[in-house]
Amino acid sequence: MDKQDLPNRNSEDKLEIACKVIEHRLGVIWNAVDAIDSKTNIILGFASVIITVLVGFFSLDPSIWQTPSLVLFSLALISYILIVILSILSYRIRLWSYKPDPATLLKHCIDTQYDSDDIREWVAKECQAACCDNLKLMQKKSRLTNWVLYMFTLETEC
Repeated sequence: MDKQDLPNRNSEDKLEIACKVIEHRLGVIWNAVDAIDSKTNIILGFASVIITVLVGFFSLDPSIWQTPSLVLFSLALISYILIVILSILSYRIRLWSYKPDPATLLKHCIDTQYDSDDIREWVAKECQAACCDNLKLMQKKSRLTNWVLYMFTLETEC
């Protein structure tokens, strides 16, 4: 198939495609962030239940606990504390990029210096920058959540 056989697309169509793809990518990133937060919430909830049950068993009759049991309980408690700390660190990642800035976008739209192709191109570049910025933050958040999962596994084993 020759290039001549392909339909010619003007720059407006190309920019529209770019904007839709980047918009879709941002949506995927937001969904992934929500999924990571949900996973952290669930793990933290289960870890809290497990440590509460362990404390309840210990408080029933502390004299029946042998040294290995106390060591395992201590490891479970330390794991739980690490889960809480790592979860808090994961939740604190909130500096997400929401580019393009609505005020700047409105200013560009009102300004007669920019035509719609210029604005679409600027919006596409801003959204692309937001995707890159958010991806870095999401990777950090997912690493912290993975550590939460590892600590939960350790707590459960103890």
